[in-house]
Amino acid sequence: MRKYLVVFVAVLALVAFSAPSAKAADISASGFYRAFPTLSNFQDGSGGPSLRDGTVEAEQTNAYVAQRFRVKWQFGNENVKATWYLESDMNWGDQAGGNCSGRNAGGALGADCVQTETKQINVWFKIPNTSIQSTVGLQGIGDVYSGVFDATNDMAGITIKGKYEPVSYRLVWAKLYENNYAYTDDSTLYMAEVNFAPTKESQLGINFYWLQDDTGTSNFSTYPGARLRPGVNDDVTSPYRNSFQGTRADFYMPGINGAIKAGPVKVSGFFFYQFGKAKSVDPGVPDLDISGFAVDLRGEMKVGPGKAFVEGLYISGDDNENDDNYDSIITLGDYQNNNSPGGYSGYTKLHMVMLLPTWNMASISQCFIGCSGGYAGDSLGNGGRGIWAIGAGYSQKFTDMLSGELNVGYLQATETYASDDLVGRDNNMGTEVNATVTANLQKGLDISLTGGYAWVGDFMRIDNLVDDPTGASHTDTFKDAWTSYARIQYKY
Repeated sequence: MRKYLVVFVAVLALVAFSAPSAKAADISASGFYRAFPTLSNFQDGSGGPSLRDGTVEAEQTNAYVAQRFRVKWQFGNENVKATWYLESDMNWGDQAGGNCSGRNAGGALGADCVQTETKQINVWFKIPNTSIQSTVGLQGIGDVYSGVFDATNDMAGITIKGKYEPVSYRLVWAKLYENNYAYTDDSTLYMAEVNFAPTKESQLGINFYWLQDDTGTSNFSTYPGARLRPGVNDDVTSPYRNSFQGTRADFYMPGINGAIKAGPVKVSGFFFYQFGKAKSVDPGVPDLDISGFAVDLRGEMKVGPGKAFVEGLYISGDDNENDDNYDSIITLGDYQNNNSPGGYSGYTKLHMVMLLPTWNMASISQCFIGCSGGYAGDSLGNGGRGIWAIGAGYSQKFTDMLSGELNVGYLQATETYASDDLVGRDNNMGTEVNATVTANLQKGLDISLTGGYAWVGDFMRIDNLVDDPTGASHTDTFKDAWTSYARIQYKY
């Protein structure tokens, strides 16, 4: 693999520097390597966290080492650049040679798996004599809502940015799914953002997103079945949600985001409202009316030698899974089509390592909700129930080399369904405390140690997730979660 990459880069360099009419192109590489030795009863290096004992399986402690490598090649100059962004993940000792196919393997004796992933391929350029710049192709596109709707998922599209002080803007057109080329049966995301920054200490953004789905084949994985864990449907008796698999939908999202700093205190936040209609392709199933919102508020300030934050997120919820109203939000974590894994939410600002997506894991970010493979789904919409979360943290630099942080958070479902009540599930999802110590050994090279403990709430504890009209008791088999891992990271 390496020799072919060297030949490829050499050929590109030869072409770039030998073309008489072209300006010489720069070739640069940036990215990171991370390795995570892990000891946990929660993280297990795969898509589904392990957190059971008793009647299902013996309580276990997982011990493994995961690693991730990313490299972003860029070819061009200050006015135009092409990007090729690659990723390789594996667990040490997992698979090797001809015994592995696909992604996220190759750490066993002999290595030699074919598993390098393409994250992005695009071209970025500036329009001469203007402030306009554009990125065309497969790229990471995120929201301005801390990843609640879209956590910089990779997608194909066109992004246009510009600035006319003190106003800047971003326009996005992204094709999520292309079906039959001859028909209007695609799924498309439109984004328009205008940001006003009158001073360095303040800014206000006004935004409008539109998610259009004309495929008629999409599976919004949480609200059709209100999944609590991957592969397990806690809503099997619902006559409405389970039959609602095909859609033609339009979701509209007006919203605002902003920040202001006054003295030592910085306050930031956002609000967006989502409305629209998901039209059923089944004549016997009514359409679904969407009406939900999300609001977030964060405060940051210096405290002694360090910094502290307090932040809260609220997402509206629906308490009836059987009607034709959906009073929460749809995110890209809900959205799947055919064999695509879809997108995910990625709200990491509370710096949780288990309740919510973590900011510093390697290949698999396992969590209660909001990450790829989360227990309660990839979306913070929580199967329509919504969530609210609050967190606080303190970070401090002890020496030029050593720093640390301490965080605590609480997570709860905004609403629960009647089917939740039947199996004894309440709103409480969990409480977590975690701490991290980081040492900077060399420029770009860090090593850190993280430990966390989560008291699992009764929303997560019920193991038998089938509705029981008799009200029979169900076994509580979930234990509290804990994790510890080191992180070795080199950025280049």
